[in-house]
Amino acid sequence: MSEATQDAVTAYWSARAPQFDGVASHVAQRETWREVLAAAFEAEGPQDVVDLGTGTGACALIAASLGHRVRGYDGSDGMLAVARAAAQAMNLDITFEATVIDEAAIEPASADIVTLRNVLWTLERPMDALLQAHRILRPGGLVVVSDGLWSVAPQYRSTYDPTLAARLPLHDGLTEVLMRQMLTDAGFGKALSWQHLFAAPPYPGDVPMFVVTARRP
Repeated sequence: MSEATQDAVTAYWSARAPQFDGVASHVAQRETWREVLAAAFEAEGPQDVVDLGTGTGACALIAASLGHRVRGYDGSDGMLAVARAAAQAMNLDITFEATVIDEAAIEPASADIVTLRNVLWTLERPMDALLQAHRILRPGGLVVVSDGLWSVAPQYRSTYDPTLAARLPLHDGLTEVLMRQMLTDAGFGKALSWQHLFAAPPYPGDVPMFVVTARRP
């Protein structure tokens, strides 16, 4: 991501951080998200989990609560401050690092699971995030991606200034069909869907959303 775009994205989320969790789906439906991710992880015993674009720690907090060893990475200090406070309040041991996905110094083949929740639509080069996930996963490791077609319910969505939005190819969101193709292009195996485990749509406006997983061969 270009420096100008990254600075604009980071500033946006840092400004939103103090109020973000007050309206977030992962807070309002924490137990449901926990059940869905627990199933999607298909984990037997503690795993090394990396949460890319962790924000206020939605996936990181759930993964740690499930007993996994978790590292979270995000470019927004404001969002990470909220994530660290939440982890402390929940007595969860999570390592959070302030860095953008492109520059995260993560050892290759050091993770069993990589999560990317509502991240790809915010990126100038979303494929780079999937390639980063592929790089840091061990063979057989699992990527977990959740996102949605946010343009369906614009009144509920986060959005950027039009000039910034024009630089982001997935700003309107994305479909599961596109996500599956992107995972294939990034070198992952067959994708599985998990959004059917939600008893009701997790976002207002009935946004078409997905939770998909795929393994690194």
